[in-house]
Amino acid sequence: MQKIINFVGIDMAKNDFYACLGDVIEPQKFNNDTKGIKSFFNHLKRYDFQKENTLLGVESTASYHLKLCIESTENNYGIKVINPLIVKKQNQTNLRRVKNDKQDSRLIRFCLVSGAGYLFDNDPEAMILKSLVRQRDSLVFAKLKFNRQQTDIRHKEKCLRQNINPIYAEIINVLEDKINLLKTDLRLYRPKEQYLLQSIPGVGPITAASFISEVGDINRFKKPEQLVAYAGIDPRVHQSGTSINGKGYISKRGNKILRTRLFNAAAVAVLHDNMFKAFFQKKKSEGKPYRVALIATMRKMTHVIHAVWTRGTPFVK
Repeated sequence: MQKIINFVGIDMAKNDFYACLGDVIEPQKFNNDTKGIKSFFNHLKRYDFQKENTLLGVESTASYHLKLCIESTENNYGIKVINPLIVKKQNQTNLRRVKNDKQDSRLIRFCLVSGAGYLFDNDPEAMILKSLVRQRDSLVFAKLKFNRQQTDIRHKEKCLRQNINPIYAEIINVLEDKINLLKTDLRLYRPKEQYLLQSIPGVGPITAASFISEVGDINRFKKPEQLVAYAGIDPRVHQSGTSINGKGYISKRGNKILRTRLFNAAAVAVLHDNMFKAFFQKKKSEGKPYRVALIATMRKMTHVIHAVWTRGTPFVK
């Protein structure tokens, strides 16, 4: 494998993107469509940026970066996805603090050269799972919203002594049916890996599906610490890497969805599993507050997830 000598920073928007090839090359604008991406690849060739020694870096967006990521991997370019928080913090250290798309592409390139980001994994099943999980989450949030509104309506009905509108109950029933259908669909993708992860205490079907959809190929993470950092539950830089001090601040630079799933899974595990409960209580006995002890448990659970997933064998107590 050739050494990477060319780094390209890309700032994505819905309809276009800027690409920065270096300090002396002015960032260029391209349309965020098939024709524009092809033009971008030709732009790389004009400057002799070969696939074997070039690494692309793009800031994570809602979904605008996906087309470029997929087409880049299909054209054998390596491409990293970088957390927007890292780019934002880098801009804050910049004395000029210029904020525009051209400057952002330069900042993204700087972050890429510094080693930020994770290689994009072009895994169709993982992307389908991610879409299903996020659809399910949206429906769950909608159901919670309508539940609250229904509670308010019932209170008003009680005060007014008459029925106002039964529509909320009907909407909630429809949402429940859709959520159950999505849960059934989720089981169809990467079932063996879902089974492995669900063998871990606290990890249910949604957490397992979320991990698979957000991580993709676990072999990208050679060490469990890399998965911890990807989830953003590693200690901040100014803290000790071997001890959790003070209020237990975490980096939050990683994947917010994984962090939320881990929080919920750890909260369940410390109540119902002896191993995680003992670990959690040990941290508490050391004087750690609840939140700090739970974050430590989240890290331990991430290590367990990495071990189970990479070995391909279920969790054994």
